[in-house]
Amino acid sequence: MNREPEIDPKDPLWDLLRQSPRHQAGPRFVDDTVRAARLAGSQQPWWRRVWVPLSLGGLATAATAAVAIFVISQQQDAQEAPALVGTTPPATETLDVLDDMVRTEALLIAADYPSEFTDAELVSLITY
Repeated sequence: MNREPEIDPKDPLWDLLRQSPRHQAGPRFVDDTVRAARLAGSQQPWWRRVWVPLSLGGLATAATAAVAIFVISQQQDAQEAPALVGTTPPATETLDVLDDMVRTEALLIAADYPSEFTDAELVSLITY
């Protein structure tokens, strides 16, 4: 079923092709072609072309990881909390201070909103 296309000699394209000048290969065509083939040489296999960039990329990644590990290890040493050294204050002092703070806060609230407290509560806050 393979048939070659029929050539119509009356086709205007053939007229244009007949009018075009013929081109002959120059006297140095063979020399130029052989020189170009010699200079091109054989291409390296694909795995050799990829090997160098991958090895350099792997080396750069390993160096970056080593620097990151070093920096992180140095930061952990610096962030260790110092041991707390000291004595705990006696419980009576801290409770007295806390009691004074609560009284002061209650008085401030009573001064701001006196209508929310009964007279008995206000008197107990003042005398206490």
